[in-house]
This record gives sequence, structure tokens and C-alpha cells, in this order.
Amino acid sequence: MMQKSFTEADIEACFNNPERDKCFRNFWDSEGGLHWGYFENLTNARPEDFLSACHYWNEYMLEHSGITAESRVLDVACGNGNTAIWLAQQTGCEVVGVDLSSIFIDYAQEKASHYPSLRLSFHKESATNLPFPNDSFTHVWSQAALFHIPKLNKALAEAYRVLGADGIFLFDDLVTPVDEVSETARKYVYDRLLFKPTFSPKVYADNLSQLGFTLLQQKDLSQHLEKTYELVSELAREQYPDTSADFKKTQEMIAAGEVGWYFYLCKKV
Repeated sequence: MMQKSFTEADIEACFNNPERDKCFRNFWDSEGGLHWGYFENLTNARPEDFLSACHYWNEYMLEHSGITAESRVLDVACGNGNTAIWLAQQTGCEVVGVDLSSIFIDYAQEKASHYPSLRLSFHKESATNLPFPNDSFTHVWSQAALFHIPKLNKALAEAYRVLGADGIFLFDDLVTPVDEVSETARKYVYDRLLFKPTFSPKVYADNLSQLGFTLLQQKDLSQHLEKTYELVSELAREQYPDTSADFKKTQEMIAAGEVGWYFYLCKKV
């Protein structure tokens, strides 16, 4: 079976699908967030703990970010804008969100209109061609999204370009720990999520270093990704049994080491 290739147009069409958004809101997050969970207790986590684990991951990233009221943050692939708004609420920082999906950007702009005191703006843009000058931001932030970008190294280079001196780039992303993935992994992970097998954890770190980043933290979150898919499979089972079965297969592929989840915290030097 030949590995499929995906374009930004494919990704945009996927996330511009209102039915898909409605489906995921019914069992993943009613606010439209599509993050993964970071669990305080992996062994005993239950489906009702899932959203708390997603919020816990936001808190972990914020705690390690150094974001303050003086920060200007770029949220790459900001989705519905929920995390961007939360960041501004928590810190008073300015947040600029970009995403390929016009539906997501419309939702983010509408939600932001209810918070006129916050410094927020949202734009439909590609992460590989950011419309901002060099040294525009103190932080670049991204969650559960960069693997969707076909030209990932170009997006990483753009993140470096728009950061100022000593700027912080922090993100989580999927990785491919193996040299060759199975046909099952291609079907239930890579093709379903519209991306080709990507960097291994080490290659990811090496590419960041080659761009000029100093790696401050690298964290393996793969067990938390496995738990996420275990729980969302349960949450989806009643209304969406086929989707639930796909998630169960994804969980198995994570357990087999054919896909992983990592966090990277970097500084521009």
C-alpha cells in the first residue's frame, strides 16, 4: 500500500467540515477543543476525567512558558481560539491566533468579541507563510497540530523567524518512533489524521537545533496519548461506534510504538 500524501488544501477541507466539528463536540469537547489529555493519574483515569486532563496540559505548558502580561504570543493552528482566549485571561498577554480553517477562525473571532478587554486577534493563515515581520513575538505556542502541516520544516523555520531574541517556542506534536509503520498504523493513524509518518523524537530535536533553537525540555507524553484515545473511544461509543472503533485501533498503534506524542520547549538563540 502506497503512503498517501496530503496538502494544506486537504487539511483545510477537513477542518472546514461543520459536520465533523459537530461530531467531535458531542463527545470530545463541547467547546470545540481537540487537544489531548495530560493525566495526573494514568492508571485510574476515567472518561469523566478527560476534559480535566486537557486543561491540566494547558496549565503545564503555561507554567513552563514564561508568558507574562508583557508577552506577545503567536498561537499556531489555534483552532476555535479557546486556548488563546484562556492564555490572555490567565496572563493578560497579547495573543495572535492563526489557522487554516475559516470556520475555526470565524468561531474564534466571534468568541473573542465577548472579551473586549483582552488583546486578541485571529487570522486565516498558513503556518508556512506567516504574515508577520521578523522578531514579532516573544512566544510561539502550538498544541496538537503541527503534524498536519505537510511542509513541517518550513513551519518550524517560520516560527524561528517571527520570534525575537531569546523568544520561546513551545509545542506538542505527534512523532513517528519507528522507521517503517505498519499498514494498520497507516490506516488508523496516519491516513485517518491526514499526515505522513513524520519525525522521530531525535530527528525533531535535531531539526530544531539546526534552525537555531536551544532545546530546554523534551518530554515523552505517549502514555498520555494512549490513555486519551482509550477514553475518547469510550466517550464516542454510544453515538459514534465506528469512530470509537477507529480510536481503539489508534490506541493500539500508540501502545505498539508506531506513533507517539512529545512536548518541546525551545529558545531562539
